Amino acid sequence: MYKKKFFITFAGAIGSSKTPIAHYLSIKLNLPIFNNDAIRSEVKGDMGFLDEEEYIRRRDLRLKEIFDSGIPFIYDASIDRGWKDKQEYIIKTQYETYIISLDFSKELLLNLYQTTKYYDAIPLLDTFIQDHNDFLEQYEDDINLHITDKDFINRINIAYTHVKEYIEKLG
Repeated sequence: MYKKKFFITFAGAIGSSKTPIAHYLSIKLNLPIFNNDAIRSEVKGDMGFLDEEEYIRRRDLRLKEIFDSGIPFIYDASIDRGWKDKQEYIIKTQYETYIISLDFSKELLLNLYQTTKYYDAIPLLDTFIQDHNDFLEQYEDDINLHITDKDFINRINIAYTHVKEYIEKLG
């Protein structure tokens, strides 16, 4: 279906609604999703706890398999903290990248965390925001689309419209 190698991914605080956007894009654009949280859940189920080393090993191995396959996909994860490490491999495998940055205020994120009962993340919210701001400061030129508080209600449709245009331009 698609002739070029590309993937869509996200920059944004944990819990900033990456997964709902990823799933909508997957359905509308017929693209598979690679989801970091699914691998975390798998490792927890297999081992009875989250073994961070095992999680990273499985994640990196599977991500390498996908990149080596050449198929377009959606990477449902925040690249705020790992982008530099992945860039070299992305260039090597000749993938095009489309990054959606979810630039939400602390107030909006706090509301999201409370609404979704993501209480464990609340004490880490300032760290997540700082990680995202650090990423933006260093990699602003890599971002294809910024979605902000004013776009929140329409974030899924905005993402779809922009990603669809991007894919059409790729050919």
